[in-house]
Amino acid sequence: MRKTVIVLTLFTGLCLNAFAQKNELALVAGAKVTPSVGSGTNQTNFATSFAFEANYAAQLAHVPALALHLEIPVMFTPSTDLTTSNVAALKSYSSFFVTPALRLKLIPEAPFSPWISAGGGIVHFNPGSTTQDGTAVNTHGVTKGAAQAGVGADFHPPLLPLAFRVEVRDFYTGRPDLNALGIKVRNNILVGGGIVLRF
Repeated sequence: MRKTVIVLTLFTGLCLNAFAQKNELALVAGAKVTPSVGSGTNQTNFATSFAFEANYAAQLAHVPALALHLEIPVMFTPSTDLTTSNVAALKSYSSFFVTPALRLKLIPEAPFSPWISAGGGIVHFNPGSTTQDGTAVNTHGVTKGAAQAGVGADFHPPLLPLAFRVEVRDFYTGRPDLNALGIKVRNNILVGGGIVLRF
């Protein structure tokens, strides 16, 4: 009986060790940068806004120098302000992105591991209720398709199940409803950093 318990304990430990660090949960904070669109008197500028990302990833395959993960980056921006000469355009909007992706990480067990990511999903834009000239309007949220591409790197301190991450992601989306058809914003660039729990 004792031998059975010992064997089961060792087997369980080996299984847990094999499973260890094949999953990741990342929390990233940073800035969403939206490039200006249009030109001259028709130019629309977007303020850099705070963004928060939560990201779960599961390892699909691993070889000594590469690891392939399925990841689900979820990014939220509470408010992005814009300025434009079009007084009917909205003053602000919020955005929520969910874009499942494949991430390829190089030398995943090294102290420094760069990676690339690409995927697609959806974005929900929730427009504000005030136009550029202060007029209140009744607006509705809209959901669009979104593609995501990103690069980053994880820094792994020795003997810890944590890593530190820096990343840049571009979410290329359908146009939000900003009460102005001429504002064709597409790119939403996250620049951020945070921590990764590996388990």
